[in-house]
Amino acid sequence: MTKVGDCPLCGKKRLEIIEVSSNYRLAKCKSCSFVFDPSPQKDLTSQYKKDYYINDNPKGGYANYFQGAGENKKTFLARLRRAKRKLGFTGNLLDVGCALGDCLLQAKRLGWRKTLGIDPSAYAIDEARKRGLTVRKGILKTLKLKPNSFDLVLSQDQIEHVTDPVEEFKRMFRVIKPSGHLLVITPNVGGSLEKILGKRWYHYKQGEHVSYFSFPTLKVALEKAGFTSIKITPTSHIMSIGYILNRMKYYSPRFFGLLISMARILEFDKLTLRVYTGEMEAWAKK
Repeated sequence: MTKVGDCPLCGKKRLEIIEVSSNYRLAKCKSCSFVFDPSPQKDLTSQYKKDYYINDNPKGGYANYFQGAGENKKTFLARLRRAKRKLGFTGNLLDVGCALGDCLLQAKRLGWRKTLGIDPSAYAIDEARKRGLTVRKGILKTLKLKPNSFDLVLSQDQIEHVTDPVEEFKRMFRVIKPSGHLLVITPNVGGSLEKILGKRWYHYKQGEHVSYFSFPTLKVALEKAGFTSIKITPTSHIMSIGYILNRMKYYSPRFFGLLISMARILEFDKLTLRVYTGEMEAWAKK
């Protein structure tokens, strides 16, 4: 295990401090450029209660999980269809950090043979079970799933919440079948949006995000875990105008609040767009 204060990716101690705000500092490794929270809270999973999914903070948690559910369905369908093309079939699927199960619902719709979701949130798991989904409360480290069980493992907006990402990828590698695939979606700390917005970058979330990847550091982490055939590209989401404006309230509540009202009056708040939000997707093979 990496000692506290060492880089979780390469283990080196050559770090520089990035001051995101007066009380939020990140560390950047001078050796490999990995960015991480050097002093995360002890139990990161304790925050994933009901108010994590439904809250008034446009930057915290999901803000309102249900507001974007309709559009998220389209995003999940597109990803699962790409996965089917890569594998050539719909086999066994594991969704790590499945939340309330929206992606699992679409996987069942597309005919994936076996679907399992895991999540540390008791609220999320209870809601997913109400929808008839097969889910388990917990994380990969504690659940001890059977090795070589899944053709596809999904880590969507999950790995940035983990303090030991290489070990987490190794756990994913362990449960994937030979020649199976992993799909990772995570913010790109080396992307253009982060460079433009700087410290006001939307994905800098204190207490939530503790591991920040760029294209090169994500590739290194996956290679260290044993994955091959790694391909990383920018990824997009399908979002409504209303949802986008609601998220933008973080930058200017009054201005974007006014735009939200106008969008509703003019009835284009539900219009959907394909949007690049500063995230990347990585496909990797066992």
